[in-house]
Amino acid sequence: MSKLPDELAGLLAGARHVGVITGAGISSESGIPTYRGIGGLYDDPEHGNDIIDALSGDTLKKDPDRTWRAVGELARHATGAQPNEGHRALVEIEQHVEQFVLLTQNVDGLHQLAGSRNVIPVHGSIRATACMDCGLRGTLADDELRAIESAPRCSHCEGTLRPAAVLFGEMLSAEVVQRMYEEFSLYPPDVLLVVGTSALFPYIMSPVLEARRAGRLTVEVNPERTYLSSEVRYHLAGKAGYYLPLLSSAIRA
Repeated sequence: MSKLPDELAGLLAGARHVGVITGAGISSESGIPTYRGIGGLYDDPEHGNDIIDALSGDTLKKDPDRTWRAVGELARHATGAQPNEGHRALVEIEQHVEQFVLLTQNVDGLHQLAGSRNVIPVHGSIRATACMDCGLRGTLADDELRAIESAPRCSHCEGTLRPAAVLFGEMLSAEVVQRMYEEFSLYPPDVLLVVGTSALFPYIMSPVLEARRAGRLTVEVNPERTYLSSEVRYHLAGKAGYYLPLLSSAIRA
């Protein structure tokens, strides 16, 4: 790998409004497997389809215990994970620029643990819960999640809890959609970084395409090429932990 292209470093210097979109690739450097791509959980030839089916809204309705066992498997994969250099570099950027927003597909909470503040967790969190009967919200401790074998019950009404995360086949919340519109579409960031995502969802691709049409600087960081690689101005073929500190340094120059 190499340093940033000189032209890119010059364009980044003094950036005031930065937006970031992250996927599982940034957390893979903390030891959490990606969902898609090389070694991805969902692309496992033996168990990938089973995990996707278990983590669907339909399965939650029919067999919530199965959904929660899959959530527990994801939690066990994340055991002991801590923020890495990529997460910390994004915190540096946020502290330096005038406006910053971070849209993450990840449900592991590592961005928040690292210290990022203006975060849109588009898919929610596997630690958060909501009662399917009374709507009461809460959280589960990591050790509870890792040991879970059946759907937990609500402390208020004994109803079945669900993960407060967007499952396959479910819609994003209206609140999240509104925040995405305000932060990425209404006023597109001057610089948009796309990090570690396969960009398969339209709502992940859309902010990047809108930023490009608005003449904003778009940069992808991903070891693999994705659907967005030919759409962004710069594709940096490497890991987030390597390139994000370089991008942070250039922005803070």
